[in-house]
Amino acid sequence: MRMKHQRVVRVLLSVLFIVLMAGCASIPELKVLYKLPAPSNDLKGRKVFLAVDDVRKTKTLFGEGAKQEFGNYTGNISLSVARYKETGFKIGPFQLPEMTKEGFRKRLKNAGIEVLSERPHGEPQLLIVINRFILDLVDRTWIAKMSYEAKLMKDGTVLAAQIIEGEAERLKVMGRREADIVTGEIFTDMVNRLDLLRLFQQAEI
Repeated sequence: MRMKHQRVVRVLLSVLFIVLMAGCASIPELKVLYKLPAPSNDLKGRKVFLAVDDVRKTKTLFGEGAKQEFGNYTGNISLSVARYKETGFKIGPFQLPEMTKEGFRKRLKNAGIEVLSERPHGEPQLLIVINRFILDLVDRTWIAKMSYEAKLMKDGTVLAAQIIEGEAERLKVMGRREADIVTGEIFTDMVNRLDLLRLFQQAEI
């Protein structure tokens, strides 16, 4: 009787393990690869405090078509960063605002700018205002759109600003691989398109 009870317990534990593993495997993940441009020292010696403001009307990342593909998506984005002409390395899961901040932090450092962890009085601030970020699947085509405004400020005054927006597309072949690729492409293009040198020159700082 005791042996029978032990067998039942083992079977139940095995079933529970399979269910848990299946549950973990079913959680989809959006993977983004950000590719840095060639490093530059044009702004070496400059310091800036970096902040991100997410003002999107809807905080969901997906349109209706993408929602069906990603199912019970949790909102985390697996971000990898690649130095110029190198392969990428994963730096962790982020929500969109945190991923955006991390991408711009890498871009600023790549341009020779020191990114301050605190905002001392009198130091400039770069504020990234996210206006739009969405991924959708329409007629077997993945479509990623992003727009933001970059404001270089000092003591609450906007000294220079740039509005960046764009769109990228990729045909769906199999699974969600192309969704990852097109999201990485739009993120890379949008972050790298910001003209940091011009921004600092216009602000005269």
